[in-house]
Amino acid sequence: MSLEQLKSDVAELAAFLQQAKGARVKDVLTTAKAAAEREIVNLEMKAKIAAERQANGATDAKRYLHELTDYGWDQSAKFVKLFITLNGVQGCTEENVTVTYTPSSLQLHVRDLQGKDFGLTVNNLLHSIDVEKSYRKIKTDMVAIYLKKVKEDEHWDVLTAIQKRLKQKKDSEMSKDGDNPESALVNIMKKMYNDGDSKTKQMIAKAWTESQDKVKLGKETGGDLDSFGDL
Repeated sequence: MSLEQLKSDVAELAAFLQQAKGARVKDVLTTAKAAAEREIVNLEMKAKIAAERQANGATDAKRYLHELTDYGWDQSAKFVKLFITLNGVQGCTEENVTVTYTPSSLQLHVRDLQGKDFGLTVNNLLHSIDVEKSYRKIKTDMVAIYLKKVKEDEHWDVLTAIQKRLKQKKDSEMSKDGDNPESALVNIMKKMYNDGDSKTKQMIAKAWTESQDKVKLGKETGGDLDSFGDL
């Protein structure tokens, strides 16, 4: 899927979110929007790293880029700390393990680790960070990234603003809603499913499945993606 199509999908999902009333409808749309935003981040990261690798010469351009998605995180009064496991990373030179910071994001790039490149991007951090005072350490089989909090002692209950919105939507399911969200959800998602390409269909199917897993069997209305067509 192209970057332009993903941005169009995000805009359409945002428009649906403004119209949605049911808590579960909002939850599924928010999840789908977050998935599309992650795809945008990944494509932008690939483009940036590809440009860097091309600038560094043919050797970099031939190595395969592995996108990292798993990491742990913790915090202290002054720092938010990310821990990314990478076997053998301690063998990399300092210049081959770089982190680019902005007040609301970070991008890790590990070059030529056992003949491969690795990248991790985290956008929309929950709160602002101090770029100048943030840093990283190379440890045994791990890269540790220390994000300096602008406001010390400020607690981060999640890492990103997107995760915060998803948590709020999930919490809202606890309140009662008089709407019938399943009917509205099926209609909205069917339209997007029918109009989307294969990547969009996979994204919607995943969001739908995750939502349906939360519903008790006795409350299901029978709507499913089988009526949308084959993946």
